[in-house]
Amino acid sequence: MSVEENKTIVRRYFEDAPYNPAACDEIFAEKILWHALHHTVNPDFDSTPQLEKAAYERHKQIFGDWIEGIDMMIAEGDLVMVHCAGQGKQQGEYFGIPATNRPVTLSIVYIFRIADGRIAEVWNLGDRAGEWQQLGVLPGTKEILAGARERILFESGK
Repeated sequence: MSVEENKTIVRRYFEDAPYNPAACDEIFAEKILWHALHHTVNPDFDSTPQLEKAAYERHKQIFGDWIEGIDMMIAEGDLVMVHCAGQGKQQGEYFGIPATNRPVTLSIVYIFRIADGRIAEVWNLGDRAGEWQQLGVLPGTKEILAGARERILFESGK
């Protein structure tokens, strides 16, 4: 497949599959290997087109009208990198956190590996600290740095 064909497949991940579950059967390999920082218990996991359909649906239940807009797409060989910004509102339980109804904007980098015209592997690297801060789970960066400064000064005796 050409680089442009690979980019078209990845574009469907963002622009077609979230709204058309049948697209998952067309763009995903029978087995997809995911690498994701936010799955700390199991950072690497296998998926299938059926599981991806369920993941899109689950995401809609948690974040409502979540939108991921492609800001940048770069491809070489069988790899396609996408930088995107996601936006939504947390309306359902998320990693045990009850709905906050807070808006979230998340910067994400995906790297997709295409094999035989389908997505076979995905690396998902998102700004999870920023996400947790927006949801009120973690303090803001200024508060974290102020706390760290105080702790370091205390430990150093200053």
